[in-house]
Amino acid sequence: MTEAETRYPQMEKLALALVTSARRLRPYLQAHTVVVLTNLPLKNIFLKPETSGRLMKWTLELSEYDIQFEPRIALKGQAVSDFIAELTLPPQLAKSDLPWTIYVDGSSNERGCGVGILLLALGGERFEYALRFNFRTSNNEAEYEALLAGLRVAKGLGANHTKVFSDSQLVVNQIKEEYQTKDSRMEKYLSKVRSHLAQFGTCEVSQVPRSENSNADVLSKLASAYETDLARSIPIETLDTPSILEPDVMEVDTPSPTWMDPIVEFIKGSPPQDPKEQKKMARRAARFILREGMLYRRGFSLPPLKCVTPEEGLYILREVHEGVCGNHSGARSLSAKVVQQGYYWPTVEQDAKQFVKAYDNCQRFANIIHQPPELLTPISAP
Repeated sequence: MTEAETRYPQMEKLALALVTSARRLRPYLQAHTVVVLTNLPLKNIFLKPETSGRLMKWTLELSEYDIQFEPRIALKGQAVSDFIAELTLPPQLAKSDLPWTIYVDGSSNERGCGVGILLLALGGERFEYALRFNFRTSNNEAEYEALLAGLRVAKGLGANHTKVFSDSQLVVNQIKEEYQTKDSRMEKYLSKVRSHLAQFGTCEVSQVPRSENSNADVLSKLASAYETDLARSIPIETLDTPSILEPDVMEVDTPSPTWMDPIVEFIKGSPPQDPKEQKKMARRAARFILREGMLYRRGFSLPPLKCVTPEEGLYILREVHEGVCGNHSGARSLSAKVVQQGYYWPTVEQDAKQFVKAYDNCQRFANIIHQPPELLTPISAP
């Protein structure tokens, strides 16, 4: 939801969810009767939309579908939608500079080795994670493995600013360059940690007393134990080799230029130097928006269309024409279905014509090959 949509009343948010679903699933809603299971008075809201201009517009938009409202009986069927609605971070939190909090601890004893991680997200969510080793390690190495695992989990969840707390005095002081690293393995672990820290906007590593790190300590001992009896589900992963033995891979991405690059650069604030080109690009870029690094084209009666390259568009044409949702349609119908599925590129109509023409030629050639020999027209030699 956009920042303005987050300020809608709760019932208008539910109505917006139904309208958005209808826009994305329009071909299916036009062909079937749709039953909406809800315990809220959505039907009454759409029957009396005079309280809001938005509801009046949405009522007219949904009038083309056969939608029926029925009371929801089972709560299990609503679990997935409730989970997505509750776990999705609000825009102000997703773009916030507030740090995520991570507690890490490592354990190494005669029963095994493992680490525990407790991550506290911005919205109050609590993530618990345990990692078991298939190799022997020292306590200090286990503390480094705990720190590396915590940074990997936080980066995977999209954290940009983090505060990491560990009860290992050695690890924290080596990262802060207050202690020296005399062991070669400790130097490798320290180099690995610093490479992970560089991936965050800000990352602060601090030491806490063991009493304040009890949650991560329990998880680390849980991971190092052979047999556990849990009253709740906590994911336990197994690490086969030390992290310092993994090769450092540098991703080199050299994408070829596409038709979207000038528009993206203009939206980001890098207009062309030529005044005429700048005016031309301003008129062209007014039809596009940039969201989370992806370019979308504004639609009149459709949601924003995702912009793709012609190479990606060829795959989309093939899937729509002859894939799971295809029916071997003509060029005009094919391009319209691609737009209904939410995709756009400038040459979609021309590419659809070429694709259908090439497909028809292949079909004719296949039919000729499978004709009986007596029906084939002989070709006389010159």
